[in-house]
Amino acid sequence: MYSEEKRDYRGLSNQGATCYMNSLLQSLYMTPEFRNRIYNWQYDPEKHNEKIDSIPYQLQLLFGTLQTSKSSYADTKGLTKSFGWNTKESFEQHDVQEFCRVLFDAIEKSVQGTPEESMIKKLYEGKMIDYVKCSNCKNESRRIDTFLDLSLTVKSKFDNIYNDSIEKALYTFIKPEVLDEGNKYFCGNCNSKQDAVKGLKFEELPYILVVQLKRFDLDYETFQRIKLNDKVSFPTILNANPFVGDVKIEESMFKHQVEVQGETVKQNFDVGFKFEIDNVDKMEFKVLTSKNTESIFDDFEKKPMKKDKIVKEKIIARETEMRKAKQIAEIELYKKDGEYVYELFSIMIHSGSAMGGHYFAYIKSFEDSKWRNFNDSSVKEIEEKEIINVFGGEASSGWGGYYSTNAYLLMYRKIQNENLKIVEDSKIPFNITEEIKVTKADDDEKDLYNSYTFKIFYGKKDATINIKKDKTFKELTLLAMKKFDINEIEIENIRLRGYMQYYDLLQEVYDENKLISELGFFNYKILAVETKKTNEEWPSYDPNEIIIKVNVWTTEIQDLGLTIEEKTSNPKKIGVNKKGTVADMQKKFEEKLNIPAEKQKIFKKSYTGMSTFCEQVNYSFNLEKILASAGIYDGSTLYIEEADNTITKSRWQQQFDIESKRCTIKFNNPNDKPNEYKYIECSHSVVLEFDSTIQNLRDSIAKKLNISNNSFIMKRGGSSAMELKDPNLKLIQANLSNYSLIYVELGKPTGANQHRYVFSMGHLAKDTEKDCTCYVFYDLFDRPVDDLIKVGELKGKLISKLKKRYPTMNISPNKVRIRERNSERLSKILLDNENLNYYIMYDRKGLCLELLDKPDNQEITSSDMIILAKRWYPSTWTISDCREIIIKKYSTIDEFGKKIAEIFDIKPENVMAAKISQTWGFKRVDLITENFYKTYNDIYGIGSMPWYINMDGTFFFVKDSEEEIRELSNDEKKKYERHTESFTISYKYEQPKEKAMKINVKNAKGTHVEESEKGHVIKVEEGQPESEEKVNAEEIEKKMMEIRIEDKDERVEKMMEDVRIDDKDGENSDVEEVRLG
Repeated sequence: MYSEEKRDYRGLSNQGATCYMNSLLQSLYMTPEFRNRIYNWQYDPEKHNEKIDSIPYQLQLLFGTLQTSKSSYADTKGLTKSFGWNTKESFEQHDVQEFCRVLFDAIEKSVQGTPEESMIKKLYEGKMIDYVKCSNCKNESRRIDTFLDLSLTVKSKFDNIYNDSIEKALYTFIKPEVLDEGNKYFCGNCNSKQDAVKGLKFEELPYILVVQLKRFDLDYETFQRIKLNDKVSFPTILNANPFVGDVKIEESMFKHQVEVQGETVKQNFDVGFKFEIDNVDKMEFKVLTSKNTESIFDDFEKKPMKKDKIVKEKIIARETEMRKAKQIAEIELYKKDGEYVYELFSIMIHSGSAMGGHYFAYIKSFEDSKWRNFNDSSVKEIEEKEIINVFGGEASSGWGGYYSTNAYLLMYRKIQNENLKIVEDSKIPFNITEEIKVTKADDDEKDLYNSYTFKIFYGKKDATINIKKDKTFKELTLLAMKKFDINEIEIENIRLRGYMQYYDLLQEVYDENKLISELGFFNYKILAVETKKTNEEWPSYDPNEIIIKVNVWTTEIQDLGLTIEEKTSNPKKIGVNKKGTVADMQKKFEEKLNIPAEKQKIFKKSYTGMSTFCEQVNYSFNLEKILASAGIYDGSTLYIEEADNTITKSRWQQQFDIESKRCTIKFNNPNDKPNEYKYIECSHSVVLEFDSTIQNLRDSIAKKLNISNNSFIMKRGGSSAMELKDPNLKLIQANLSNYSLIYVELGKPTGANQHRYVFSMGHLAKDTEKDCTCYVFYDLFDRPVDDLIKVGELKGKLISKLKKRYPTMNISPNKVRIRERNSERLSKILLDNENLNYYIMYDRKGLCLELLDKPDNQEITSSDMIILAKRWYPSTWTISDCREIIIKKYSTIDEFGKKIAEIFDIKPENVMAAKISQTWGFKRVDLITENFYKTYNDIYGIGSMPWYINMDGTFFFVKDSEEEIRELSNDEKKKYERHTESFTISYKYEQPKEKAMKINVKNAKGTHVEESEKGHVIKVEEGQPESEEKVNAEEIEKKMMEIRIEDKDERVEKMMEDVRIDDKDGENSDVEEVRLG
């Protein structure tokens, strides 16, 4: 059986040279505890930076995308933007361990002051003791240090060390150094220089143990940087207990061997330790011992034969089960020594030389225990034995040399009962889930240019399969077998063919060895699975043959409870020459159906307007006609019966006369999922007389779907169409004809004296990115409402429903208004004492519950109007939050100005206001050219010139006439001014260089971060003081979870994707710059 994976694993796009980052990010994502803690961090817009600058927020978004997106890979540009990186920095090569340290430091600074501020320490921090012990008095001087990773020596010519296993490297790490002769230690206790032992001890190992194999060194003869490709083995289960605390180490463990070959004397490095610790005979340091039978890297001289994908999956599944059983036994044995038993789950691998290369990672999923190769955007399952190939050492190809692809950074997880195996989707923060939904459409298009999507049928089933263009057609066949769970048929007896879904016809045959890109396909090409028995030959495909679907008359066709489609759902398919005549077709039918040609009556369906009738095609004058001339084509459906002289009208003609008086209505099942086109298919049908009513239709659909007739809504044509409400309306009066479509959705149907409203919740927006945004909205539901209900009663019912949905929400009737909603604006207020039908009503009208910061004590009447305004400060180019101004419709401009003066603290004589008629595409620089009018002593009404205000929701910018307009800085011009579409990008190619890693961490609002004590350089500037907290608005903001990030550089980024840009970093305030020291 082919089993679908519990979870799909996605890759990460490479922005240029970000493979090192991708390898680490995938390892962190596949660490359930790290991912869970990242999800637990809560974004607070009042305390943290903008979402686009917040590293934890962007990690949440990236991890959530990796966990839930259907795309084959995720984009990392949002995260690198939060690092403060530009495009040029994405093309710089870096060391993955260096990046790990800097990223952890940046995360720690970003989560300060939150419950997750110690997440890095709890997961990755260990403790070691740096000690010096006097050999004379045995007094020990010690200092406790912390570490986030261990850097272990691979080989050192200077110290004459070669560690061919991670266990040996750990013992080398803690091997004491003897201080004697000219390097004696001054002992304070002895008050003299004494022989001593200096070294390190592990006091406590971390939950996640990160180990770096130091493969990059300096050749002291050539003073060139070199890479050490020597073999270093490492176990999948590591018993670290022997390395913790006081470990007995003797010099005999580190003796070197001298190998004599002829006249040449070579001094080799250690090949093994003589461990003098308990249970040494029972310990296994090399658990992966299978030989290298398959190269994992392309060798242009010699390539091994690749295994069949199906066979490989079975091998992986078997190896996984065997490994689990073996590891359980190992763990039980090692646990007797202590708690520090670790499981390998990530191997970050470097391929290349010391001057440059490529990173990828082998990572084991704790969910299914399978290993996968995460190589940028590609993720593939691998066999466990492939891990041996990244130990390093001599290549086994027979050509000599060394592997240049080997393990560099390892991650082990401590084995304990509390280990997490999976992070549920429910752990993803709600606001992240909502933002992912917004960007899902973009994800669906990511693979548009390098892959094809096929719709494939197998019997009554169908599936959508996406495949890269560089794959073969046979690989597509294998994917189809897996998708349809075809196990009982051999691959040799299955093939894919072109398929006409409408006519249910198999068509072209394809060469399975050719690439998808070579076969001239287009996106969403329709194919079908064709099978045969082992001893059969494939039917030949003749392009000159057409297939006719023939329905032969039977007595079952007279069943009135079935539609004509149901009665003829299984026609016989007969191939005929498309250049033949009707007479030739009759001879073929005689051969296949055993009906003499002279007794055949053949009909085809014809249409007159909305009616159908039977037309005989084998009259004598038609017999010599070519099939196309007789209206018969590939896939045509014909109806045939044997002539009966006892009846005046043929049986098929009688049947079609009955059908002409009936109406077939097609509809969907509301529980069906959308197809690959995001369209819900109407695959069900009922047959009714044309004089039936909407209630008859409702009852028939309810019976067919086995649901209550009062539990669903019917719409004619689609989900956005108007609801069919009147139960007494006849089908023909409702413009329903044969094969009309009814969209069915679950919900309470709207009654005769009701209208259906779309409800949302909203409040005034704070600190918006778009200057003309005034409200934040959260869509709630749509419900039918009685026309005669009082608005106040409706408000009470809605508040009650909201409190059930959000129990912690502080909401009361005097802090809520019901207003009409038009797109992103609120207009008319619905007064509590009026009936709902007092206002203009129509189905799917938008109504919004506006949440107020404070009780609405002002009595609003039908003569009041709400106007929106923001204040512009020309001297600073800042804009205030939006405010609502309640004013009488007959007020003067002067009275309007006094209201503005009171709200925005401007002298009445200095108030100037500009009405913004078009908010779409508005840029702050447009304020310079807007027409600002003085309001002081203007006796004209606001409903007259120059503004003609006659409706709620009109938007204004206001300012103080005495405030001078400051010239914009260069940064402000980039931010606020309009940019033309045409611009020139200048660039030059430079060989990628490795530079010091840095991540810019923006401070949280109103905080100051002290200089780091971890050897990093920090630049800190204080942010603006935090404004007074508005508790209720903050609570509502959390409920609303509005997700709106404007990627201002998206267009530029697309144009710069494949080039390196020479740009200068502008000064950025409110920034910490973290650089490795």
